Amino acid sequence: MVLPIGGLAASLVFAFAGSISNVTATLSRLKITEAHASENGLFLGEAMEQPNNVVIQGAQRMVDNPLRFDYEAAYFADRAFEGPHAIGTGLEMITFLVIPLLFFIYGCATAVGDVRRRILKDRIVAQGAAPYVAGKVATITLVSVAAVVLTAMLSLGAAPILRTLFLQSDRHDFIYSVDDAGAGNPIVQIAFASAVAASFGLLGLFVGLAVRSMLIPCLAAGALLLLLPFAGPYDPRNILTAAAEGIFNYWGGFNPRPPFPVWTELGVLLTVATLATEALVSTAIWSRTSKFV
Repeated sequence: MVLPIGGLAASLVFAFAGSISNVTATLSRLKITEAHASENGLFLGEAMEQPNNVVIQGAQRMVDNPLRFDYEAAYFADRAFEGPHAIGTGLEMITFLVIPLLFFIYGCATAVGDVRRRILKDRIVAQGAAPYVAGKVATITLVSVAAVVLTAMLSLGAAPILRTLFLQSDRHDFIYSVDDAGAGNPIVQIAFASAVAASFGLLGLFVGLAVRSMLIPCLAAGALLLLLPFAGPYDPRNILTAAAEGIFNYWGGFNPRPPFPVWTELGVLLTVATLATEALVSTAIWSRTSKFV
């Protein structure tokens, strides 16, 4: 349990460092935009009464009300450190960049641990193959949920402390409220991150049981999840970013762009279906593993 829990807790440093930088950057941009607008006789109150239309053409983004746009960006960046919003701020980046590889490695380690200690055959003979694998599946699932929940609680507790330490000098009076009706539900965010963790953990378990080794599977997973995205436009994690549309706010500055639209409900359903399929396949196939040990 040290690997997944410690890894997620450590990754919060990078998640909140990015969020702090995002708050500083958006507030600086807002001040510059306010200065330029005031020179042209436009003030924030007037800008907030006008519509804010954003048009994206290719890699370009055209905004017809930049003052309101920058105000809302700074508002949401600041809100990322408030109350339950901090949970999404802590989880949104690590759900896509850290959890897949971390829990794949953990699943692999769980699968080959008894092989390395040369007790695999004894445990399977004593427990039965199906109960043995089912126990591994249950362990990975429970650890995945526990690690994500602990990370969420750490995010909730750390956010106000980090704001006091690093953002006290960057405070801004947001006198105009912004509609944030689309704010994500922290319980759903925790559930989604837990499902991703358990899914990749069970994938690592299945591969580890088949290969009986950690080195090659983990190197392959590292290449797929960390190196392949830089080789071209097709990121293998894009199905996750598409599935998470509407779940995470991305107010902390991390903003993945899925290459194709996927309904949130369909994405979540696919994630849960993958989780269930991996659990069933792992248990069913390796219920006969005693014949090969």
